[in-house]
Amino acid sequence: MFDVEAHGIYGGFWRDLYKFGPVVIDTVGGDLGVFIDNEIKIGFSFATVAGLLSGNEDDDVFDAINGSYGRPDRYSGGLNALEPADFSYSTAAVKLEYILYDGSTFGWSTTGNFGQGVFGQGKIKNASGLEKEEYKSFSHTYASLGLAIIIKITNNFRMSFGISNRKDLDANDKNRPAGFENFDAVTIYNHVYMAKF
Repeated sequence: MFDVEAHGIYGGFWRDLYKFGPVVIDTVGGDLGVFIDNEIKIGFSFATVAGLLSGNEDDDVFDAINGSYGRPDRYSGGLNALEPADFSYSTAAVKLEYILYDGSTFGWSTTGNFGQGVFGQGKIKNASGLEKEEYKSFSHTYASLGLAIIIKITNNFRMSFGISNRKDLDANDKNRPAGFENFDAVTIYNHVYMAKF
């Protein structure tokens, strides 16, 4: 994949915010790949949950960012700490991006991901509200399709902001913890990366 005929390589970091079962989470990750030609990028991405953007099950990702439902707007600042999650969640995916328009400063792209997510939870609350020591872990397959605007800070240093729709391909598994039966989500993300040609 990284031979001398590759058009270029890229690597970067990204942040992803989305509804995850009954909560809204903030994930951080990285990716690495190649430009097959001027329009197509293919690579691998990895991410893990950084914390809860909102623990309110009525919030979607946009409400969580705005700090709605009478809660303090704790998450509008870039340096504010996130609420810790009582579960772990990590993903690994194959990433394909097609650049729809590549201008000198701005561009547009569409991105698809196909990957695996792994969920783990320690203490599970039972019907009485008490916690018992029980560990649950499972994996699921997901696919997503998104659209992003690309900002070229320099020719090699770029940033993109996008929105995507994530589909949980193993949704409604009865063995999952309550509230986490379906991971379908609308996602907003920010990607910062370096490209080398």
